[in-house]
Amino acid sequence: MSKNQQNKLTRSVRLAIAMGALTSVSVPVAVAQEAGETEVIEVTGIRGSQKANINAKRFSNAIVDAITAEDIGKFPDKNVAETLARVPGITIDRDFGEGQGVTIRGVQPDQNLTLVNGQAVGTGQWFVLSDATRNFNFEILASEMIAGLEVYKSSQADIDEGALGGTVILKTRKPFDLDANSGQISIEGQYGDIADALDPSISGLYSWKNDDETFGILFSGSYQERTVERETNEDFGWFGPSIPRIDPLIEAPAGADRKGALPWGMGSALFKQDRERVGFDVTAQWAPTDDFDMSVHYLSSTLKADNVNSNLIGIPFRGIAYMGTDTNTGTVSADNVVESLNVVGVDQRPPWARFIAYDNIFRDGSEMSTEIIDIEGHYLMGDGKLHFQVGTTTGEGENRDFFTEFWADANDPRAAFDFFNPGGDSPYIDFTTASPWLANPTDEMWLGGIFDQLNATEDKENYIQFDYEHSVDWGAITEVKTGIKRRDRSFLQTRFRTDLANLAPTGEGSLGPASAFWNGDMINVSHSNTNAVGASYFFPDKDSMYNALYSVAECTGDATTLCRRTDQFLDESSFEIEEDITAAYVMAKFSGEGFRGNVGLRYVETDSTSNGFDLNTGEAVAFDGGYNEWLPSINLSYDLTDDVLLRMAASRVLTRPAPFQLAPAVNLTPETSSGSAGNPQLNPLTANQFEVGAEWYFSESSVAAITVFKKDINDFIFTKTVSREIDGQQINQLRTPENGGSTSIDGVEMQIQHVFDNGFGGYANYTYTDVADAKVDEAVPVTDDDGNIVGATIASRFVSFPNTSKDSFNIGVFYETDVYSARLNYNYRSEYFIAQAEIGDQFRDEQSQLDAQLSWNVTETITLKAEALNLTDEIWENYYVRSSDGKRLGGTQSANGRRFFVGASMKF
Repeated sequence: MSKNQQNKLTRSVRLAIAMGALTSVSVPVAVAQEAGETEVIEVTGIRGSQKANINAKRFSNAIVDAITAEDIGKFPDKNVAETLARVPGITIDRDFGEGQGVTIRGVQPDQNLTLVNGQAVGTGQWFVLSDATRNFNFEILASEMIAGLEVYKSSQADIDEGALGGTVILKTRKPFDLDANSGQISIEGQYGDIADALDPSISGLYSWKNDDETFGILFSGSYQERTVERETNEDFGWFGPSIPRIDPLIEAPAGADRKGALPWGMGSALFKQDRERVGFDVTAQWAPTDDFDMSVHYLSSTLKADNVNSNLIGIPFRGIAYMGTDTNTGTVSADNVVESLNVVGVDQRPPWARFIAYDNIFRDGSEMSTEIIDIEGHYLMGDGKLHFQVGTTTGEGENRDFFTEFWADANDPRAAFDFFNPGGDSPYIDFTTASPWLANPTDEMWLGGIFDQLNATEDKENYIQFDYEHSVDWGAITEVKTGIKRRDRSFLQTRFRTDLANLAPTGEGSLGPASAFWNGDMINVSHSNTNAVGASYFFPDKDSMYNALYSVAECTGDATTLCRRTDQFLDESSFEIEEDITAAYVMAKFSGEGFRGNVGLRYVETDSTSNGFDLNTGEAVAFDGGYNEWLPSINLSYDLTDDVLLRMAASRVLTRPAPFQLAPAVNLTPETSSGSAGNPQLNPLTANQFEVGAEWYFSESSVAAITVFKKDINDFIFTKTVSREIDGQQINQLRTPENGGSTSIDGVEMQIQHVFDNGFGGYANYTYTDVADAKVDEAVPVTDDDGNIVGATIASRFVSFPNTSKDSFNIGVFYETDVYSARLNYNYRSEYFIAQAEIGDQFRDEQSQLDAQLSWNVTETITLKAEALNLTDEIWENYYVRSSDGKRLGGTQSANGRRFFVGASMKF
């Protein structure tokens, strides 16, 4: 046999192994024997998964990373996003202690794409403050349902458009991939150290097929409970003399010789949630002939998310504003930052300028769900194969907010707190030292804010797709693939609210003093991992407040006394985005001596309508939009040697704005003077992207690779925070999306993975991402000497690309035998830009997490396991950089604590 023939045979065998790894739980290793006999050795566990991942990467035509399950029902992590965080170039969001969104190569989650078996997933949100995005929420999906995934970092004509950073394709199991009557069941307990609670979970899978392998059916299900507690030291935006509109409103604190910057408000918050997730996945396969097969797939997952958020809020800004020179006592640093302030009720403060609020938001009945119904088929036609897929997916979210707010009187001397900010970057409030009555209230606080709200969202897509691939012998071109796809997608949000008209915030016109709604329950917040001090204060009775709301008489006519407005339709927060998308493509696969790849062209046409209501008149409005794009792509791989592979890719990509970003609507939180607004005039993002890389496969389970990438982006979207009056309410922190012109992302990914013969192994990867600030031209007012606006002019400024960490890396080590396995994984991402505020840019500080896993195969079918997440008890933290001098100003800090798991699984 010639050397060339040996190389071709080796490549064919390896390709077969890689393809098998993507559709099966285990990794088949084929060893040629006499007379064409083949011995198949099933390799499972960490080493088997690592080997499958490497094979999938090596033999793909595009730039792809893959992850496969270690065994039936045994994905590497409890949450798919947590596993993705190990992939080079990927970082994740963990706002509630669990992976939610995925950032790829510096591109934020809603500008990437997550598909299940090649199709979009309708997704909802359980949290009312989460605006509708295109981002898949990984919290809703049980990892046990997933057989594997691929991350496409380079574009390919036959994959849906819409990803700027990359496309994640999740793969579920099919019955033909497993032995008949095979399955798995696992039980587990989860402990969270802040919640101090143990929660159960159970999952299982059963697969059957007939002897002829012409029909099979697979069932899997999962049930999980989780008690969540999160402690937060929260800021509500910074104000100071460097902001022109603020400077005239404030004075120096009494005892200080200069004005200073400080947060408008700070809150001591405790979030509690009882989660219940139920998921089902059913797939039936039918192959009546060798030439035709079809599958029907149904997936349903629901996350019930009852929760309550308690936030004791102080407003230090009102200790130096609206009071003339007779301000509260405090100190200011040499760099013009308020470092301490004793805020107390005084006669000279305007009655409306209340400075202590206590919010409790009860969200019983909140939930989100995802459903997929998909029919897929393949038909062999001589040298060609026809593929079709038709289906529908729906994501729904229901956010219930029973909001209650107590206020202290602005002039009551019993109302007081101490604001501290040592060094200018560690703000917090001590409430209970200055106001000990918070542990036993009488009439120091009044129930002066209340509403009962229902926010419902629906994300729905119907699709139909046909693909045809035909084998050809046109020189280097071996296959031509064409396809067409039609999608109609809609995003709907409706909001209804019951509230009270003519409700006074304090005193006789309110619903009553705090003592009338307290039965002795207390809130205890340790703040052991944030700047804030531990505190204990009263927790009001929900039922008493609910009864107080609905015992008020209904409003009639133009009522001037206290009355109830029931189930009002909030048109300013209700909208529907409709999209009709048509795509067609042609792609050629090519290969030759030492090279392979694909080249293609995708055409996509999008017609969209943003429906909502005018914020001033309440009349229905609609904004029509439409665009089309030609999206070329090429992927090339070249075998420099038998073990060294060079890659090159280039493409043009398109990313659509998030649904809420396109909405003529607002989501407001007046109690904290904050909110977000849409912008129907937004353009889609487009980018030309390029990458080159080298991969060295120095053993069957080892790789060292480097990839350099570049993205030239047009019309990128960033968030600007402004102050605006909406429907008579002053919103000081209104987040609005804007197109930001052009920018570029340049970066490099490096990774190494190796498995030793003694059972030890390890992996490490590092990604460097450099994003250029974009120059934006905008109109700014021109004022006369008296401050009156007399005109406008065009000014330029620079804005940053959001959610992009410059540095991120993962390091992992593991040890595995036939009986035991252990793994440690550490990941890190550097700080990144969030939004532009009046005081300056807002950032998320660097984050890291250390996780550990242990397992013991008691028998060939029974495994005991243990896992720990966030062993070092890290928090996440925001901060601001003051634009006038670059001073760092402290912001929100949030602690989710550590999580521990123990469990057992059995396969058959």
